[in-house]
Amino acid sequence: MKHSVFSTCGALSFIVCAAIAQTPQYTLETSAADSVPQTTIVPVQQAPVQVVEHTTVYEEPAAGMDRAQRRAYKARVYAAKIDSLVQSRDYMFFPNSMQQLPGGMIRSIYADYFFFGVFVDHVEVHLPTERGITQYVEMLNFDSMSVRDYRAARVQWGWSVSFNISDGNTLYHADFAVSTATGETVLTLLTPDVTMRYVGWLWNKRVNDPRYRRMD
Repeated sequence: MKHSVFSTCGALSFIVCAAIAQTPQYTLETSAADSVPQTTIVPVQQAPVQVVEHTTVYEEPAAGMDRAQRRAYKARVYAAKIDSLVQSRDYMFFPNSMQQLPGGMIRSIYADYFFFGVFVDHVEVHLPTERGITQYVEMLNFDSMSVRDYRAARVQWGWSVSFNISDGNTLYHADFAVSTATGETVLTLLTPDVTMRYVGWLWNKRVNDPRYRRMD
């Protein structure tokens, strides 16, 4: 794959907890043989430094909330994550199903290496696609530095994002519909041969990133 960050919606701070370093202890001894002063260093072991990632957006006090209020609060936090992710223009779409439009068979996607990456200065595409009435599966696999007419609009149910990209002389049009309530993301991709519909979700890291996790 050719290519995570993502701009969080809250302020990111780091709390560093470390034990105060103790000053090494020195003792001065005199050798009976030559009376030359010798210095003995006694090492002092320090406790390991612990770095904790702390995101303040999650820290609104939930004390005093009943269960329904806490669920509503979690929904607001999740919607804020989606807002921040889309506005960053630095995210990846991972599909779990595909369908040729109109009326094609809905196929599940289990391989976790397929994605559509949208970044500030380019787009990366690695998606399965279909061709013809036999629904033969092919692959789209290219990077595009040509991203034109990028538009992202906040709507009642979430976000609508559209833009055009090219792979050499081949043109593509992408439409994303992102729900801030469920996280469901629908990508409609118009290619020269077919129109494909993918359903999946957004995140800001690659699957093989050690920090990778879903947004839920």
